[in-house]
Amino acid sequence: MSGSRLPGDNSQKDRHKAETRAETRLDGDLAERFEDYVETHNVSQSETLRNALDMFLPSIDNSEYILPQDSELKDAYLALARDEKRVLTVDTAETILSKESNPNDSKENIRSNVLDRLDKLGFIGVSYGRIGVKPLTKKEDME
Repeated sequence: MSGSRLPGDNSQKDRHKAETRAETRLDGDLAERFEDYVETHNVSQSETLRNALDMFLPSIDNSEYILPQDSELKDAYLALARDEKRVLTVDTAETILSKESNPNDSKENIRSNVLDRLDKLGFIGVSYGRIGVKPLTKKEDME
């Protein structure tokens, strides 16, 4: 056995080849908050980072909310949705999406490629230049 291989690992089945490794350096306030959290909650640094990334980059399957299946639409809906219903102008919604989830798209493309599709799926309602955004709904509330 070499270095960091676990029992049962071999050259064909090495856990380090099957997983993505991510490294980062933290400094200042972020480093302090990270260290405090790890110590206070008695969890490993790796587990803390995995959980934080899972919250920041939610998977449709692992999300606690009902979300569109398409990742582009999921990101757009999350940028617009809150815990309670919101009403926005189409222009405001296009501006939010052009900054947060679709920075490379024109507002015209956002309207046809994102807002119209979210409307057809029922996550938003578009009428007379205004958009009603349905609040985030937890999966457990629907069961």
